[in-house]
Amino acid sequence: MAAGLLAWLAQFEMVLVTGEDNGELTVSSYTLQEDDFDHPRLRRLRSRERLDDVIAPGRTQFEKIVRLRAWVRSQWEPAGSFYYPPWDAVEILDLARKHDNRGFCAQYAVVFLQACQSLGIHARYVDLPGHFIVAVWSDDYNRWVLMDPSNDIHFERDGVPMRGRDLYRAYWSGDLRGMVRVESGGRRRMLTRDDLTHYRLYSIGLSANQLAKPVEVKSNGRWKRLVRTSDFRTYPRVGRDPLVISSDFLAWRDSEAEDSFPQRRETGDQDDFRYAINQTIIFLANQRLTDRILKVALLSSNSPTFERFLIRSEKSADWLPTPSAAIKWRLRPGMNRLSARIETRHGWRGNISAMRVFYKPPLFESLPSFRGGLLKLVWHPSI
Repeated sequence: MAAGLLAWLAQFEMVLVTGEDNGELTVSSYTLQEDDFDHPRLRRLRSRERLDDVIAPGRTQFEKIVRLRAWVRSQWEPAGSFYYPPWDAVEILDLARKHDNRGFCAQYAVVFLQACQSLGIHARYVDLPGHFIVAVWSDDYNRWVLMDPSNDIHFERDGVPMRGRDLYRAYWSGDLRGMVRVESGGRRRMLTRDDLTHYRLYSIGLSANQLAKPVEVKSNGRWKRLVRTSDFRTYPRVGRDPLVISSDFLAWRDSEAEDSFPQRRETGDQDDFRYAINQTIIFLANQRLTDRILKVALLSSNSPTFERFLIRSEKSADWLPTPSAAIKWRLRPGMNRLSARIETRHGWRGNISAMRVFYKPPLFESLPSFRGGLLKLVWHPSI
């Protein structure tokens, strides 16, 4: 019996899935509305301002975003009184350069966000008490990262760029350990709680498509859509005209907060703010192994500018495009790893997903084997 058991084990063929590092399915209560990244005004912004040259020295996507932020801040110095232009980066730049019509934080945010979009980078507006900035989706860090273009800074904790919710919680908890303010030139400064006063309230814009759907403004008691005109002096004048801007923002609210945005929808659901972009889901297409080949399927999640999948079977291997989302993965004895990620049509690469499989072949390929099922031994850590 012992000899028979050993023979059976020797000829037993087994596949054990030992790990899955997957992307996320978007489960937010809304869809971020974005302008078409190929909108004529965005194409003009990119080509006229030579934004590809601006970001070229950056080695990573994140470094390129920081260089873009520094470029935006260098275009003009803010003023307290000016004609409030449409949310159109080209128009804002033209008015600042030709007519000394120099806006403040909102105009820096608009130019920065649309510059990101022109390069295929996702961004959303962030409204704070008395301040307006931008959150950019970082494929490098697989998260939304806050960027303050009017002050040319972002924040980091222990070397990792921070989200708005991180800063919000740091303000209310008082826990600022490891947090620094980072300028585009690399200068870093430790934070105090006073530095986070703006972040005591935090809300995100649900739309970043103001080229297709211009904002509405209420000036001198009348609502109107703010669109480009040949005479910029017809725009509302900040410092003279009472001005209200229509907006669709969602505010974050934690239980420890002692304040809230007035008359603004709130949520404590992190999925609404997480809104992960360019995610790859990798999974078994079936539960069969034929001639050492395992069929795997790839699924893109929340990737509006998806172009193709890239895969690699070893950590040291190059990323290769795959013509299909269904992959025939030939296993070798021992541990196997298959990684996949999205590449967008603008060349950005999303977060890496991976599957790890242990394969035990039959001892003698020429003899009949006993096929076991596909087994899963995957630990999913709590988030």
